[in-house]
Amino acid sequence: MTSADLNGPLAKVIQPLDRFLGFFERLFHVIANLCLIVMLFGTAFTIVLRPINVSFYWIWPWTMVCFVWMSFFGFYVVYRKKKDIAVDFLVLKIGPGAMTMTRYLSALLIMVVTGTILWQMPTILESQVGEVDGAILPWGIELERYALSIPLGVSCLLIFLNAVQDLLSALAGLPEPVPDHRSDPES
Repeated sequence: MTSADLNGPLAKVIQPLDRFLGFFERLFHVIANLCLIVMLFGTAFTIVLRPINVSFYWIWPWTMVCFVWMSFFGFYVVYRKKKDIAVDFLVLKIGPGAMTMTRYLSALLIMVVTGTILWQMPTILESQVGEVDGAILPWGIELERYALSIPLGVSCLLIFLNAVQDLLSALAGLPEPVPDHRSDPES
């Protein structure tokens, strides 16, 4: 989105929101990749050392924690980069009116779903009691189970805000953002 694309009062909201969401997209992309690296090295370490009977109990639990966090942090990145699966062949056949309608409808549905998750987040966090067995923190205590869901809540909040931005962009008459295919091997 360029500043030339934006005219009018919505520009004061859309541009800063886009920069804010873009920052978290990049940050969460790095965090998700770090989680993947920790998982790969932890698993490789376990496999390589198993024949010589060296094992660390805490590697497997932290691998599971990193998998959950990678999924939840990556959840926002996939949405923001539009790398999710879109089945739009029927809408494309119907025409531009259907594309406009689905743009508004999609943003509203995403806001309802993520809003519902955010509304239920206190219940989700309260119901996750106890520790993640073996996921020992440097100060000697085990990671609390509710910590697994915190990235889900943050990603849902960012996706909700991104849907608000999409809705505002549609209202401002801006074109729908296209997926970033720079990292695709087919490009």
